[in-house]
Order: sequence, then structure tokens, then C-alpha cells
Amino acid sequence: MVGGNGIECDDIDECLTTNICSDNATCSNTIGNYSCTCKNGFSGNGTHCDDIDECETSNICSPNATCTNTIGSFICACNDGFSGNGTHCEDIDECETNNICSPNATCTNTIGNYICTCNDGFSGEF
Repeated sequence: MVGGNGIECDDIDECLTTNICSDNATCSNTIGNYSCTCKNGFSGNGTHCDDIDECETSNICSPNATCTNTIGSFICACNDGFSGNGTHCEDIDECETNNICSPNATCTNTIGNYICTCNDGFSGEF
């Protein structure tokens, strides 16, 4: 839109005056007009932008992690028994780091967990 008295015409910044873009869009002023573009993590026409569920569309989390969709983004968190940044999760060897088995038992690391087995001559539950 252009404003002025017909002799001198100045561009009106619609992004400042009549911005109808979504709160999840970026408004770009152009000469005599403007455009709305959805921000990363959103899709739509700019005046209406919906959150993209990245966990459903492009989950880059580790198979040993949980993906949680957030508004405009997502979070990867390693599952119990694993450590890392969520996109790369390594098994924790609980027998080495946090062995809670009895001194009369053998600890065996498993993927994401561990097993305590009583030594010969001992019995009990874990």
C-alpha cells in the first residue's frame, strides 16, 4: 500500500500498521505490499500457521530416546538406562556405574538395564 498526497507517495510498512500475519509467521514489507512466511517448525500460508509435529514427520531422535513435540520444535531425551544428547544415546553399564546387586550376586549389564543373579549357594529376589 502506498500513502501520500498524490504528489509525494511513501511506502506504508504494512507489517507495522496492518500486520495480519500469524503470531508464528514473519512479516516482510515490500514496496506497496507485504508477505507473511511461517516460521521454522510451522506450516501454512503465513496468515495461519500450524505447529509441525516433528516427532511424527522427521524424528531424528535416537531409537533409544523419547521425542516430545513442542510448539515450533521438539526435544529428544534418552530413555532410562541410556545417556547422551537424545539424538545419540549410549547404553549405561549399570554394573559399572551403579551396581546395586548384593555382594553375593553377579551383575549382568543388558541393553538399557541390568540383571542381578545370586551366586551359587545363595538365593533371593531383586
